[in-house]
Amino acid sequence: MLDAELLAVNWLSAHEELTAVLGGQGRVGARNTPPYPRIRLAQIPGGSVPGWRWLGTFHLQVEALGELDRTTPRPLLHTAFSTAVKALHQLPCRPPAAGQPVVTAVQALSAGGWLPEPTGQGRYLGLVALTAHPAQPG
Repeated sequence: MLDAELLAVNWLSAHEELTAVLGGQGRVGARNTPPYPRIRLAQIPGGSVPGWRWLGTFHLQVEALGELDRTTPRPLLHTAFSTAVKALHQLPCRPPAAGQPVVTAVQALSAGGWLPEPTGQGRYLGLVALTAHPAQPG
């Protein structure tokens, strides 16, 4: 079974433009932990995996999170969010690599928007659908 969340985290972690916008490495993952700003990804319910065998569509929540003390400028979080979503849309264009899943499509399910965490921490949030199939056995 394809781990869409891990695939997206790995892709975004190595994406040069996003790394530059975020201010360095180590700012993409599944948790709300420093350093900030950061991108948090989570696979959420939804999508379609007919038969759990080949092609599946997975829904991912994409968040750009600011400092816990609320000092991260909102425009910076918007830029980080937009850059992350744009980078995910580049996944179907990457050259196939042996043993790696093949992403056939990425679609934004929402335009994203400002929705701070309950603590007041700044956050842009949106959803994307990632369609892919696992790597073929050698």
